[in-house]
Amino acid sequence: MFLRIFSLACLLVLAGCTTTQPQRDQVNWQQERARLEHLTHWQLSGKMAIITARQKGSARLNWQQDGDDYRLNLTSLIGTHILELSRSKGEVSLLDNDGKLHQSQDAEALVYQLTGWHIPVAGLPEWIKGLPGNAEFELNPDASLASVRDGQWQIVYGDYRDQDGYRLPHLLTMTGQESRLKLQINQWTLAQ
Repeated sequence: MFLRIFSLACLLVLAGCTTTQPQRDQVNWQQERARLEHLTHWQLSGKMAIITARQKGSARLNWQQDGDDYRLNLTSLIGTHILELSRSKGEVSLLDNDGKLHQSQDAEALVYQLTGWHIPVAGLPEWIKGLPGNAEFELNPDASLASVRDGQWQIVYGDYRDQDGYRLPHLLTMTGQESRLKLQINQWTLAQ
């Protein structure tokens, strides 16, 4: 009789453990998401590969995010200037490789007009940190973001690393609008 009660108690404990695990992952994701949403000042450097039907290329990438404003520099692998895209107080400016300044309200349209590249600039500040925004998403078993589907864009996360108490993406592949972009982030610098 004691053995049956002990076995039943063990089964109940094990059953309780299996039902709480998914909830814990969900709690971990909600907590991590809230922390990442408050991370609004950061810098990163890395490489970006761009593949379209007409061209393939790669560039060094430097991104500085300051709240809603940003500055994105792309240079060739040998260091020549490709473009500098910045947003300040809602106004978008692009300095092209000839040193000419272009302005617009729509960063993605401006980049496409001048380069022929579809780059999802509006979603990047969230996606690059591992946030889905309002898009559909899937999680990895460790409650980090596995993929995001936002309109025509599919973002797949390939690598995360811990830095300054955050788990941040280091490899993203974005596919959509006749373009494929691959971001390899080499260094994050977070504002303290």
